[in-house]
Amino acid sequence: MSEQQPKKKRWPYVVGGIVLFLVVVVAVALWRLDAILLERARTEAATLSRTLGRPVEIGDISTQLVPHVGVEVENVVVGAAEGEQVPLVELKELDVAVALWPALTSRGQDIQVKNAEVSGLTVNIVRLPDGTTNVSRLQEKLAQQQPKEEPPPAEEQPTDLSRVRVDRAALTDATIRFIDRSAAQARELAISDLDVEVKDLRAGKPLDVVLHAAVLAEKQNFHLTLHTTPLPASLIPVPERVVLKSEPIDLAPLGPFLGPELGLQAGTLQADWTAELGAAVPGGTGPTHLKGGLRAQGLRFAGAEGGKALDVVVDTDVTGDMDKGDLSLQTLRMELGPARITGKGQVKGMLSETPTVQDFELVGQNLDPAVLAGYYPPLRKQLANQVAGPIGLVVRGGGTQESQALTAEVDLTPVRLRIPEQLSKEAGAPMRLTARLTGAAASGGALRFDAKTDLTGVDMRPGLLLDKRPGQTFTVDAAGTYQPESGKQPMKVDLSRLGIALLEYTMAGKASFSQAGTGAKETTTFALALESPRLDADELLMTDEEIAATVGGPLPEEGPDDPKRFNGMRGDMSFKIGALRMNEMDLSNMVADLKMVDDLITVERFTTGIYGGTVSANGSTVRLGPEAAQRPFELKAEVKGMNVAQALSTRVPRKVLEGTFDGQMNLSGVGYEMASLQERLAGAIDGNLLGGAFSGMDIPAAVSGPLVKALPFTGKVLDGDGVTELAEQLPFGVTIKNGVAQLSKPITWTRPDAAMSFDGGIRLDGTLDLAGTVNLGPPLIERMTLGRAKPTEPVPVALKLTGKAWSPEVTGLDVKPAAVAIGKMAVASAATELLGEKGKQVGKIITGGTDAAKEAARAEAEKRQKELEEKARQEADAARKKAEEEAKKRVRGLFGR
Repeated sequence: MSEQQPKKKRWPYVVGGIVLFLVVVVAVALWRLDAILLERARTEAATLSRTLGRPVEIGDISTQLVPHVGVEVENVVVGAAEGEQVPLVELKELDVAVALWPALTSRGQDIQVKNAEVSGLTVNIVRLPDGTTNVSRLQEKLAQQQPKEEPPPAEEQPTDLSRVRVDRAALTDATIRFIDRSAAQARELAISDLDVEVKDLRAGKPLDVVLHAAVLAEKQNFHLTLHTTPLPASLIPVPERVVLKSEPIDLAPLGPFLGPELGLQAGTLQADWTAELGAAVPGGTGPTHLKGGLRAQGLRFAGAEGGKALDVVVDTDVTGDMDKGDLSLQTLRMELGPARITGKGQVKGMLSETPTVQDFELVGQNLDPAVLAGYYPPLRKQLANQVAGPIGLVVRGGGTQESQALTAEVDLTPVRLRIPEQLSKEAGAPMRLTARLTGAAASGGALRFDAKTDLTGVDMRPGLLLDKRPGQTFTVDAAGTYQPESGKQPMKVDLSRLGIALLEYTMAGKASFSQAGTGAKETTTFALALESPRLDADELLMTDEEIAATVGGPLPEEGPDDPKRFNGMRGDMSFKIGALRMNEMDLSNMVADLKMVDDLITVERFTTGIYGGTVSANGSTVRLGPEAAQRPFELKAEVKGMNVAQALSTRVPRKVLEGTFDGQMNLSGVGYEMASLQERLAGAIDGNLLGGAFSGMDIPAAVSGPLVKALPFTGKVLDGDGVTELAEQLPFGVTIKNGVAQLSKPITWTRPDAAMSFDGGIRLDGTLDLAGTVNLGPPLIERMTLGRAKPTEPVPVALKLTGKAWSPEVTGLDVKPAAVAIGKMAVASAATELLGEKGKQVGKIITGGTDAAKEAARAEAEKRQKELEEKARQEADAARKKAEEEAKKRVRGLFGR
């Protein structure tokens, strides 16, 4: 009997089949994924082709899921545009691999790039027969598609990339070919064997970037290494060390590709330079050390005077520590053609209380930009004829052993300056700066300095602000301390002494300025306190006519300013001026304390003598952010003893009102122009006019003329001196709305010969709209009637005052009731003279007293009051409708409709 064969195990075949099936499924899925990605990429490439104006092709895309997620892109070509013969860019392969498991378990938060490599990149830069290059044509194409104006990018916080790591990123075997087809026979050169590699890029570790290239040579002759401080979470690097080494490179073949603007024709470059940057770069710390240098020799540019060649030499062995104030110049030589800056010596402890200076000297020679432009013609365009002449620069150490210092002198007297919209100066006109650094303040850590600037030879009128001509005095004398930014300590400048002499006027005081943060979080804090015995702002500042003459016509309209430009500014300003003339006003003993928070200026204290009285404006505010025509303001002022005639003298063509004003003003408005104020000024003015007189006209005399003509007998018009005497004390209140000043209640006053009462308002342009009553006293009636009428009570006459306040008109004058009443009085007087006591009784019957005239005047006043009320109601309705329309527009704007 044969042995029974054991059963074969089937499960390995089952598992194998499942695995094989999964492999097939994954392969098919990857194949389909590759096809989908390739199709999508080619669609995007077609869109990019239209944007660039040249074909964009993608050869193939391959993906991988295990053991890492990877993608390979092959044979990418950005082709030639019309008239070009070679592609702009050719890329053989892009390979990116990302670890799969960390990305899955972290839901895409932990990204570990194992390798990202670009290989076989070739960039062809072609100079075409017309002198342009394919790169410049591409730039023009892209510029045409950019929007005219782009809104400034919003300030954003740096992205946290602390969970992103890159083990290796590299550009290998890249080539930049330069092809010159502008001549009859094409020339070609290249920067080849270009390799860039970065390893272990991650937060918390320093970054090393290494670049090697063969520049116009067969082997690599250019080497650059960059080392950074440990990377922050944003992975934004802070350079710490730069090493540049270059064997001699002939730059002449590159000249045609650098553009006709540069015009480089010949020259060589060689470098061996190491820079330990330290605190010299933002965010860096520690000492700075510059060792070695570079030489660019025989540089010749198209258009150079006589074909002169320019040599540039930089040779350094410099060590500095900004935190300690140390500087050592073992070697410092910078040459730019005939211009030279050399330095030697040491400074130690400049930020301490006892600095030491050892044979320190920094000297500039032949620093004349106009002369350098003879070697390098593009400099003429860059300077735009703004600077010409040798600049004097000398920095030397000096002082006693106990008190050492650095003295810097900059002499621009031989220089001709034409700085647009700032200043101008002829060669030989005085302009000097002298500064002296004497170590730290007693508190430690801040550099003490004093500086003097002489701008006597400068013409400041091109700045369109100061009317300061050449030869007129302008000096600034300042002393204080400078504290550099350190950690959380902001940069700060304190000026313990600030003296300014401008023309014949002087100012003295102190100031401080500090700055911290960056971007949207930047804050600026300042303080300024100035005193002056006398200033004439009208003489110091340019008038509109002078500005127009300077620019040769009206100023061009400028774009709107950023309303947020003052955000982050905090400051206090204090001014004390014994005598100030401004806008044709003479102020005395002016004291002003202002506070600035962002764009809001608040007047904490303001007092001054003006027009024989005093004004205080504590609590007033203005916002500087909006354009000038849209700046809102609030004026809160108290006035005592101000001469009204003097105050109005420069604002009206002739005298209008006399007297002394005591009162309060509480006004708000937008903008400073009269057109805006007439529409948007609002508020109230309350006070007393003492010893007042209306100089526009003699109101009783003006009324007498029409009244005499209406009498049934010949009378005499009152002689007037053009002045209406007001009450010794005339209290009044004015409410201003939409630029119209309306009396809060009628003003009433009584003089010996007449009593008057008026209601209504006046516009800011001086237009009157007043209605009232003039009660002519018995003496005036007797003079007007040549004694025929002898009333025992005043006779009222209703009228309106219109027109400009300095040239008013009497309108709406109804003299008929008064004329009838006066005629009856004359008859009654005649009856009395003829009949005696019986005539008096007859006269009473005839006249009925002055009741008729009073009733007529009362009726006219009531009529006028109703007219004013109706007008006020209509203006209120119009303002309400306008506000509703503006609100609707804002709502529609919010929803885009």
